[in-house]
Amino acid sequence: MAPLALSSPSIKSATTATVVILLTGMIIQQRQVIKNTYRSCRGMEGMLRYVWIGDFLPPHIREAMDKLDNVNERMVEAETKLEEIEILIERVELESVDGPRLLPEEQDQDTVEDNKEEFKKQLFQRYPELRTKIGLFSSSLDKLAYTIDSINSHRDADVKTRKKQLSNKIVELMNSLDRMVSSLNLGVRL
Repeated sequence: MAPLALSSPSIKSATTATVVILLTGMIIQQRQVIKNTYRSCRGMEGMLRYVWIGDFLPPHIREAMDKLDNVNERMVEAETKLEEIEILIERVELESVDGPRLLPEEQDQDTVEDNKEEFKKQLFQRYPELRTKIGLFSSSLDKLAYTIDSINSHRDADVKTRKKQLSNKIVELMNSLDRMVSSLNLGVRL
């Protein structure tokens, strides 16, 4: 009996069948991954664009996403600045405790207003950088909000979602700043 040659038709068909079965098994095993990739690449068009160009997003959507990425980086910087302002306000509050304060109910209204004005005057004479930092921070948040609003979403759900998330983050930062400023009990605009 002669040994089977590697080029015999039965071995080739068995090898081909084995390869097809293995590939089918791998595809079935990975179908969820393939489905998620298909969705994340925005369908077949996105997958082909990813293979051909290296980016699954159309150019106008990519431009909007890049702008949102830039805003997100600036938001991280804004959070750091907010922490610096918070530390400065805490330092101001700790250093301004000179003795017991009278409760507003124990003072007449004119005295309360005079005390607030005097405290504000002393506060900004001692810490002129506080007013500057608060003003610059508030201005930078306004600019970030304007930048987000000016980005065209092109009716794309992902861009709209990211814009909404960043807008909510800005609102949180603004509310945090307002709480910090109100903690100074100034009761007046800075």
